[in-house]
Amino acid sequence: MNVVVIDDQYDVVQGVIAGVDWHSLHVAQVYPAYSADEARALLAEHDIHIMLCDIEMPLESGLELFKWVKAHYPALQCIFLSSHSEFEYAQEAIQLGCFDYILQPARYEDIQASIERAIHKIHATAHMQQVYEYGAYWRENEEFLLENCIRSFLLDSGKQPGQLLRDLSNLDIPIGPSTLFCSVLIQLLKPGGTSMKTDLKELLANLAGTVQGSFLFVQLDRANCLALFYGAQASVPAIESKMKAFVAAAERELHCPVSCYVSDMGPADKLKQHYKALCHMRQHNVALYSKVFTMHHLTHVKDSSYSFPDMENWAMLISHGSGKTVRDEIHGYLLQQKQLGIISAEFLARFHQDFIQVFLTAAKHMKLDPSDIFFERYSYTDYIGAYTSLDKMLELVDFVLEYVQEHTKGELHVQSPVERAIAYINQHIEKNCSRAEIAEAIFINPEYLSRLFKKAMGISLNDFIATQKMEIAKSLLTNTKIPVHLIASKVGYSNFSYFSQVFKKHCGLTPLEYRQQG
Repeated sequence: MNVVVIDDQYDVVQGVIAGVDWHSLHVAQVYPAYSADEARALLAEHDIHIMLCDIEMPLESGLELFKWVKAHYPALQCIFLSSHSEFEYAQEAIQLGCFDYILQPARYEDIQASIERAIHKIHATAHMQQVYEYGAYWRENEEFLLENCIRSFLLDSGKQPGQLLRDLSNLDIPIGPSTLFCSVLIQLLKPGGTSMKTDLKELLANLAGTVQGSFLFVQLDRANCLALFYGAQASVPAIESKMKAFVAAAERELHCPVSCYVSDMGPADKLKQHYKALCHMRQHNVALYSKVFTMHHLTHVKDSSYSFPDMENWAMLISHGSGKTVRDEIHGYLLQQKQLGIISAEFLARFHQDFIQVFLTAAKHMKLDPSDIFFERYSYTDYIGAYTSLDKMLELVDFVLEYVQEHTKGELHVQSPVERAIAYINQHIEKNCSRAEIAEAIFINPEYLSRLFKKAMGISLNDFIATQKMEIAKSLLTNTKIPVHLIASKVGYSNFSYFSQVFKKHCGLTPLEYRQQG
């Protein structure tokens, strides 16, 4: 706080400066001025809050100076110190808006008391201005502040429910500790422009059918919004029904397909738990179904309910250069499963695993190097994460089969009986195929097959089958994360212990040691 004392009489100025206890008033600096011009220069150079001014001064009166001050420094408080008691002086000073009018001679205690009151007024005015500006900021940014306090609560594990309730209370949202919430995570399957959030919020408000303020709407990121329903009228069945209408209306009116994930009802201290559950549901919607999911969808569909195609036939077709046929069949199969509504993260993970095995089998038969595609031509991260999205899975299928197709052009020929036998073995590697079974499948005599095989390959048919199983097992151990006991079954060994013995005999290492060294 700074003060200027203005009087054409030196003794008066110095007397006021010496007689007032400025320290107790927390005044930092007191500036002397002996004319209106000196006062103007000080006001231009320093941040001054109060001026004590005489009225009768040569060249320019204190009243004329104050008129100028009001125009240029309207917040400055003026206390007139005058030896003139004429009513006209006092009346004009008051009309100009001076803070006080003190007749001289006056006690320094009275002058100090007046200055103290002026300081209180300055502080009060500043506080009121701050409150006004703060209130205006809240009114102008209420939506942003609401979104920020909810986002920070959901994403900050250290923020407590009580803080969220206090933040909402500050925004005049009538929510208390006993208020129950139903959280709805809204996923935009085709995120639009910046107005999409407003459009969705208005659409939801029109469909909500409840009083204003019965739900809060927060944009979490470009593709996800959160609606928090609360109040006596909120219930999961009613909200689920409204969200089904919302999903249909969003696609019909806004051309924006959405998925909605609905939580159970719960108090504020359940909001984080429910939000994590909703994110888990969203993660499992790998087919991007435009529909409403509730908490019971967290119950996973059992593997036994899946209907998988004949992947052995796919491996054979790929090996024979019919990758395009396999691609079309896979697209048709997966899209059919999507229409049936049974594609989940577990389903796609299993399909991903089996498809990679099909490719590895075909690649082995065609003498292709799988690492060439998964480490040099295709992103390994995308390969590993392809099961997290139906679109990503289809992209992987397309890329792999196009790669195979490129490497089979001009290389197809009529297969010999030995080649057909090897193809059959690879296609049925999960079985313990006998010589008679293989011979029957390729329409040849078993004894003749054995002689042809030994002559062409330099190894007996049974030894070749065992070696082939071990080579496929090695490839799966090196290039996949399939559990070892499943790899054993996939190459025709139902007894894991026996598989480990055969593998160690063939490779010199146990399956686990082989995987770890790779």
